[in-house]
Amino acid sequence: MRYLLIVFLFLFPAILSADCRGLASPRGVPAAEADQWSLATVNLWRLRDSDKDSDLDDPVPPAVLEKRLRAVADFIAGPLQAPQLLALQEVENIGLLKRVVEALRRRGLRYRAVLEEGNDPSGMDVALLYRDPVAVESVSSLFAAQQFHGHPLFSRPPLQVTLSAPWPVQVVVVHLRSARDLRQRRVHEKRQTQSALLANWAKSRGGPLIVAGDFNTTWNAGRFSASYERFQQSGLINVWQTLPKEERYSFRYRCRPQALDHIWVTPGLVERIKGAAVSRVNAGRYDSLYGSDGVSPVSDHDVLTVYFSRED
Repeated sequence: MRYLLIVFLFLFPAILSADCRGLASPRGVPAAEADQWSLATVNLWRLRDSDKDSDLDDPVPPAVLEKRLRAVADFIAGPLQAPQLLALQEVENIGLLKRVVEALRRRGLRYRAVLEEGNDPSGMDVALLYRDPVAVESVSSLFAAQQFHGHPLFSRPPLQVTLSAPWPVQVVVVHLRSARDLRQRRVHEKRQTQSALLANWAKSRGGPLIVAGDFNTTWNAGRFSASYERFQQSGLINVWQTLPKEERYSFRYRCRPQALDHIWVTPGLVERIKGAAVSRVNAGRYDSLYGSDGVSPVSDHDVLTVYFSRED
């Protein structure tokens, strides 16, 4: 019995990280048509640099970082078909993002980067990449000073970006609190508080609004869905509804599909939506992800993309 226990403990990490079976064949998303522009939400699996900036920071070797940056640029230019707007989560700083921008420039794509430093002790932030015809008018953080039990409510405050083109709209990039330790009352309350504050803010807006990112919640999953249900009260429409039911997931938790990444729009924007798609090159491929240090694939999340008409 003792021998079996030792064998189990040795194999347990491999069991947890093994690739899922029956994954969909790898595929990217379509490019936006000439009369469209696209927005994708992308969790970049803790894209960090080679400097140790805090006790919780886990820097990567420079050679690995260079490979990751090239791989991220290849992923954006290839499977994602260079969307005009990318809502990013898990990026350490603006310097890293500018290196991604430079790698994309070498591929003939001229992006600009937006990132505001947040409160995450490990250094993770949300950010935005954009290219023509998208034009940014202003950038700010939401709720950065909001407190929760003596600490920041948002480790990664939502990033509010006002666009002036291709038509006026506010875009908010989010990465809400994970479900780790969800059984603890404090964790559940924090997730609910984040969702409620963001939902009430969205409900109070008067114009077009898009909220995109990693919400760390989904529907029909008990306690895990409480923050999803709370944000639903914002009155925004979830883009997943435009896809077939079998396609509505962007992550695999213990190989079970979940929709953690969401794009929500105000009802008036629904008529501008020309379609949506989700990539199938990342989620569930744990062996490849960990074995390559995030080079192939670049993330544990698949990518949700929505296509809008360019006309105002």
